[in-house]
Amino acid sequence: MSDDDRLDLTPLDPMEHPHRWDAVLHGTLRRVDAVLAERNHPEDPMIVIASWRRRLLLAAAAALAILVPTEILLEMREARLERVQRLVDVSSHWGSTPPTGADFVRALGRELP
Repeated sequence: MSDDDRLDLTPLDPMEHPHRWDAVLHGTLRRVDAVLAERNHPEDPMIVIASWRRRLLLAAAAALAILVPTEILLEMREARLERVQRLVDVSSHWGSTPPTGADFVRALGRELP
């Protein structure tokens, strides 16, 4: 077959043999109906959505298991950064006398004994 030859699609024309086309169509629909009947899916959309409940709960639990520890670690890091910022503030604002150890301890938020 060359590029100049046209492909003859007339055997696929449903109007050529309408009875044969109807037989193919109805046979296909019967097979589809049989497959759908075997699957036994409920027709109610709410029942279908409710069947997803277990998978959605597992996904939500997995997300929380990842996000909660991450948030705790970020909060701990933020607290350390705040303490470092307070130390920088104490160090950068000293005047003629350098800050004492007590100044640094207060900047870190610890009580002096």
